[in-house]
Amino acid sequence: MKTLREIYKNHSGKVSDKWDIYLDTYEEKLSSLKKSPIKLFEIGVLNGGSLEIFSKYFENAELILGCDIDKNCQKLKYTENNIKLIVGDVNSDEISNQIIKNGDFDIIIDDGSHTSKDIVTSFCKYFKHLKYDGIYIVEDLHASYQKEHGGGLFYPISSMNFFKKLVDIINFEHWGINKEKNFILRTFKQNYQINMDSVNFDEIHSIEFINSLCFIKKKLPKENELGKRHVVGNDAMVVPDRKKYHDTKVQILDQKNNPWSNTETLPEEELAILKKK
Repeated sequence: MKTLREIYKNHSGKVSDKWDIYLDTYEEKLSSLKKSPIKLFEIGVLNGGSLEIFSKYFENAELILGCDIDKNCQKLKYTENNIKLIVGDVNSDEISNQIIKNGDFDIIIDDGSHTSKDIVTSFCKYFKHLKYDGIYIVEDLHASYQKEHGGGLFYPISSMNFFKKLVDIINFEHWGINKEKNFILRTFKQNYQINMDSVNFDEIHSIEFINSLCFIKKKLPKENELGKRHVVGNDAMVVPDRKKYHDTKVQILDQKNNPWSNTETLPEEELAILKKK
């Protein structure tokens, strides 16, 4: 069975463009699905070669769906029965309706415009259409450090900073304050005019960053909780009372008096206020 790197090396069809680290990382993360009847959705296809390659790699895939805003993509034709292409703005209601008619996906890859606004908008629109145990992948996040793509190292609402915020949301049960999860995302919501009400943040299981890549795993909410504590063994010579914590849940410490937690103003909003003074 050929690896993704081997398929890329021998590919002679439509052009595909992926960075070196992507090939090995995808092999590591996605190889278990090679023979599964998956549905894959890729945002941004450019010359269309990635759809051909994914069709070869996931040999039993039910659907390899691509979407691109470039009207020239209408020229792309495929002989593979499981490849489908939709041309239009992936974040428009018209195109979104066409996409979600195909059901939920096992893998979603955002290789679209690379602009922060589009990346954040697409995640909020399509994460809910990812199956449980599915993976949402964002490529080329190096663009989030570029002004040309609506980013910058310290730009508060870059796509990279959005996914960093999701790491805090995974740990929401430890905040110790009376706030909603999306409280820390309101600058994205306000500036990008995004509807986040339909995003179930409880379904985010893990977030992993690799150079220019982000992998978001989706699981049932109950599988994302810290759960109960397991204290095993008989000898506790250093901390004798440790075993009393067995089968208990984490103690949430009240942080309402912690100014670094319980605030009505986000750090980026504080910065904006200071600039106005």
